[in-house]
Amino acid sequence: MTLLERLRSSWLVRGLGAGAMTSVIDHLVGVTLAFLGVPTRVAAGGGKAAGALFSYFAHRLFTFKDHSQPVLGSSLKYLTFVVLIGAGHGQVVVWLRDGLGWPYLVAAVFADVILVTPAWMLALRYVVFPKAPGKT
Repeated sequence: MTLLERLRSSWLVRGLGAGAMTSVIDHLVGVTLAFLGVPTRVAAGGGKAAGALFSYFAHRLFTFKDHSQPVLGSSLKYLTFVVLIGAGHGQVVVWLRDGLGWPYLVAAVFADVILVTPAWMLALRYVVFPKAPGKT
């Protein structure tokens, strides 16, 4: 198997691709809400909520094809992590934007890179969509 084939078959590479699409949706909604003058916390939360809906189905259908989780079980685990990671993300964005004066988009992307992406990918692979028994 060539390096390119291994990259294409990697859940991490597919997950980062789905995450990139999720980020576009998340930030478009968040920036729009911030532009409309809603509070930072609401803008960050609204963006995360819109991105999360897309993200669940993208990861379930595209990233983690080797799981056997029923929709109800995985969606409840997913929602738990959305709330936990989303709350942490919102706090970091508020601190950076309202506390340090960073522009909303810069603060949101920075929070995504340092907090959301690593925690999210590990939670998705090992808790929300673990490999089905017997899969390698």
